[in-house]
Amino acid sequence: MFNDILKNPQALATILSNPKTILEICILWYGTYKIFLFLKGTKAVYLLRGLIFLVLAFSVFQLAGLFVLSYLLTKLLGIYLILIIVIFQPELREGLIRLGKGHLFPLIEPRQEDIERTLRAIKAAAENLSRKKHGALIAMKKEIGLKSYIESGVAINSEISAELLGSIFYPSGPLHDGGVIVEGSKVAAAACLFPLSDDSGLDKTLGMRHRCGLGLSEHSDALVIIVSEETGTISLAINGQLSRDLSPDDLYTILRGQFVHQR
Repeated sequence: MFNDILKNPQALATILSNPKTILEICILWYGTYKIFLFLKGTKAVYLLRGLIFLVLAFSVFQLAGLFVLSYLLTKLLGIYLILIIVIFQPELREGLIRLGKGHLFPLIEPRQEDIERTLRAIKAAAENLSRKKHGALIAMKKEIGLKSYIESGVAINSEISAELLGSIFYPSGPLHDGGVIVEGSKVAAAACLFPLSDDSGLDKTLGMRHRCGLGLSEHSDALVIIVSEETGTISLAINGQLSRDLSPDDLYTILRGQFVHQR
């Protein structure tokens, strides 16, 4: 059917001239884009790639007339979809929650000045903590919600500042263990529990903070800043990759590229 339409420019022009068709194409495109954006930075994206591979293989088998393989692949595809629902139940639940709250398709983006103020506070805090060798673990939320991790800590819900972050990670403070989660221009919670990294090949010299920071970046699209208590070095975890020995200016540049230029 689609081949016939593509071979007939007049029929294609007739379809595209219909305002309803244009609207449907835009809705499908935007919905697909937001789904991929939601899955970005999670393990679910690899499962989605596997699903696309199975669909493409099924199409090839159909065109080649390999009906036995097509039948077996149809059964496998059904099992695969069930596995998606079972294995990624938390991600699916989070997506439905965000859809119900109206955050899956946001119409209002953070203000430029709020983003800049947040990034300057993060930079100043990282610089101060690094100089004093106060260990720190700060996660910055992007698209994927961190509600379950926020609930594991102590609610703060306060405007971010370098002074607030410095007091949270003061060594004798009650909230210095665990991580801080930043949502927009607010510190959502402190003393949060982050998952350990699944990477068995990590450098053995990395401590618990680095492993937890990497772990959260593997399970979400959050950016995680880690300040070492032993050396005072600043590191940044993004999508399971760790950048080490960053200067405060380097950190600010990377964060600005992630939160400002994506808009």
